[in-house]
Amino acid sequence: MELLTSDDLIDILKIQISSLSTLITSDGYELVCDQTGQELGWSYPLTDPSKVFWMIKRGTRHALNILLVASAYKFKYKTVNLNQRFEHFQKLIADMDIEYEKAINTNIALFAGISSYAMFGTKIDAGFAYDKVGSDITYNLDQYVNFSPMEE
Repeated sequence: MELLTSDDLIDILKIQISSLSTLITSDGYELVCDQTGQELGWSYPLTDPSKVFWMIKRGTRHALNILLVASAYKFKYKTVNLNQRFEHFQKLIADMDIEYEKAINTNIALFAGISSYAMFGTKIDAGFAYDKVGSDITYNLDQYVNFSPMEE
């Protein structure tokens, strides 16, 4: 796949969720595409394979969320009974969110919009340092990061 458009994402999502795809309207699919793009901060069309992969994964998650909301009518108040379908959607969405969080933590450059080569040699932090009792040690020499190393 050379690039991914929102129409392509809709087609892929219909295949991903198989027979459940008929339960989501075309407006629902457009909402899924918009939510996914806003969550990830990316716009269509996408060409980076990693971004395409995560756009599809998160789009599937948002589609399942629509199905979860649609399944909520099966909740019975008087008998306090949840159907298995409702529980399965919740479990799927929770698992997808955990997988997404792990991916964010292992591939910061992709989700931050930074090329990996640009992160080499870069120190990222708030710039402040405190000891165990809360005293400011930001300007102590052992906290100094030398961005111009010597030849030796």
